[in-house]
Amino acid sequence: MDNISARENRQARLKRMLAPTSAVFIGGASMIPAVDNCRARGFQGPIYVVNPRRSELAGIPCVPNIASLPEVPEVAFIAVPRENVVGVVGELSAIGVAGAICNSAGFSEMRGGEQAQRDLVAAAGEMPVIGPNCPGVANFADRSVFMMDFFGEHDQNGSVALISNGGSYLSDLGSSDRSLPVAYSVGLGNQAMITAADVLDVVLDDERIRAVNIYFESIRNSAALSAAALKAARKGIPVIAIKGGRTTAGQRATQSHTASLAGDDTVASALFKRLGFVQVSTHTEALETLKMLVHAPKVKGRRTAYATSSGTYAVLGSDIAEANGLDLQPPSAEAAAEIEKHLPPFVHAANPLDIVSSADDGKKTLDIYRAFLSGNLDVAVNVMCYPPEGGWDPTTWDTNTTMFAQAARERGLPAAFVNTMPEMISRSVRERMIAEGLVPLQGLEDGLRAVSNAIRSSELAEIVARKSDEEILLPLYSANVTNPIALDEASAKAELANVGISVPRSVVVKPDQATSFEDLTFPVVVKALSADLSHKSELGAVALSLGTSDEAWRAVCSMAENLKKTAPEIAVSDFLVEEMVKDGVGELLVGIRRVDGIGLALTIGIGGTQAELLRDTATILLPASRDTIAEALRSLKLYQMLDGWRGRRKGDVEAAVDTIQKFSQFAISNGERFVEAEINPVIVRPQGKGVVAVDAVMRLAR
Repeated sequence: MDNISARENRQARLKRMLAPTSAVFIGGASMIPAVDNCRARGFQGPIYVVNPRRSELAGIPCVPNIASLPEVPEVAFIAVPRENVVGVVGELSAIGVAGAICNSAGFSEMRGGEQAQRDLVAAAGEMPVIGPNCPGVANFADRSVFMMDFFGEHDQNGSVALISNGGSYLSDLGSSDRSLPVAYSVGLGNQAMITAADVLDVVLDDERIRAVNIYFESIRNSAALSAAALKAARKGIPVIAIKGGRTTAGQRATQSHTASLAGDDTVASALFKRLGFVQVSTHTEALETLKMLVHAPKVKGRRTAYATSSGTYAVLGSDIAEANGLDLQPPSAEAAAEIEKHLPPFVHAANPLDIVSSADDGKKTLDIYRAFLSGNLDVAVNVMCYPPEGGWDPTTWDTNTTMFAQAARERGLPAAFVNTMPEMISRSVRERMIAEGLVPLQGLEDGLRAVSNAIRSSELAEIVARKSDEEILLPLYSANVTNPIALDEASAKAELANVGISVPRSVVVKPDQATSFEDLTFPVVVKALSADLSHKSELGAVALSLGTSDEAWRAVCSMAENLKKTAPEIAVSDFLVEEMVKDGVGELLVGIRRVDGIGLALTIGIGGTQAELLRDTATILLPASRDTIAEALRSLKLYQMLDGWRGRRKGDVEAAVDTIQKFSQFAISNGERFVEAEINPVIVRPQGKGVVAVDAVMRLAR
């Protein structure tokens, strides 16, 4: 079967798994809650149970083995001891089951379980297996729930798909009392066969789905994920991403600065940006963002009208709003005059607008909101806190929010109500608000972030819409390159020079062999050559501004002797003598590294010895267009230093972009051979004079 046919077959079988017509549970008494949950959620097809030692389980007669099933079920839920899983999976595959959900644990999530997981995959053949170590799968919209735990009660009107490595994340969001309309809840477990990309691709074909949330603990195949992301983008379905398991890449990286400046979390963020995913930090931020996306029309700009009944939340809320990019412009003179007709003399029209003294008069409140929302706005936000049950009479709050919703509807504005505390807003109130077109958001910071994230979603959608498919899709890279070799600086620069990147003229010398420097223009720099020398300046392995041949030779000999004392573990026999660049305007760091599961990450930053101190960087994934590279360079905080800030000479930015492009193509063209490389610094010369790569480190696979 070719790759396209295999993918189509897998996706077709996944769709059958998510909405099966029959099911089998294989395991013991621990499965009783899962079987009960399946029936309680309204599964309509026949349910079978396989157990060789029981006559019945959860009130369902058991069959002793898979061969005794009266029909071939479409989905199997496996909860047997690890040692029995491979055999069960093989039998299910042999009889043609569409797919299996493997709840059993003890595989790659545990030390020594990797081989068992490989055996499971081999036994499955073409049958997709979700898991192992998987909490389960729920399609609430079609009443197909196969989960070991309780992940919430949802009706058939859901429009959100939740996809997660872990079960707790799904349980928290699915069981929350926050009016999140969940349609799918899919636990991936170890992703031995089925990844987030596979599930995303399938749920995007469901016309009921309006937003997707993925919790990643690992990213297994960015090529497949980018293909699914392209599908989401072209369908206009937003994806909210949250990444757990952040690592310190510098602990296992090479000699370069790049890994510490662009750790795995930074690279994941670059991936999400490329794919048009909105990245959030917490599960509650994800939850509120999803509500904003599915309950409100698309928010297309940041001009925000912010109304509240509290001076406190006018201050605190506006700080949070502005920190998250919401634009709180004051009302126009005309709108202010109209607003103040209905306000007492001591309250003035502003944004945020405090209407506490008028909140108990419905008509007056509506008139205020009509005036307040009459300007050139993109979204309306009402911030208050409903009283707890048994507290104040909520009539005033109900009147206020209803009038706000009406004024926003009349203006055609997306509108949200933010309850400052996550609790204390009842389901009946939330449902009333949703019916009126007002999105009930819970928690001041999460709520305002949700509004901002909805705007960010629209902005990313517009960016992705302007890009070609090739600027979104990523190639497939193999993982775990073995036996990489580190090149010394001279060898690394030779590789760069071969692809047209400018490097200084130089010669390689030994302390005990006389060599002529007549082809070099002074001053020069002397550097010790060794692939094991990462930060040369700290070890005294660099000497700058040497004006004569004699000075250069003395530096070579002195450095050779000193390194025997300061770095006796490093054998240094060769030294690089090269011309210095005397007219630099600024310095850049440009690094590329291979990241397992994602691909090649390009990091651009302000370079030199202060690179890690400044941490002024931008990271994008390759391949990238020239425009994307130029945009990343311009995004640096200190870019103005290269662009003529305060009368400085302008640097040759076009040449810098050319060099970064050539460097990127070098990494791409080396394919599986490329592991990591960094140029630090690239000296940017004055406009029209080019750039020079004056230091480089590189690792290539054997």
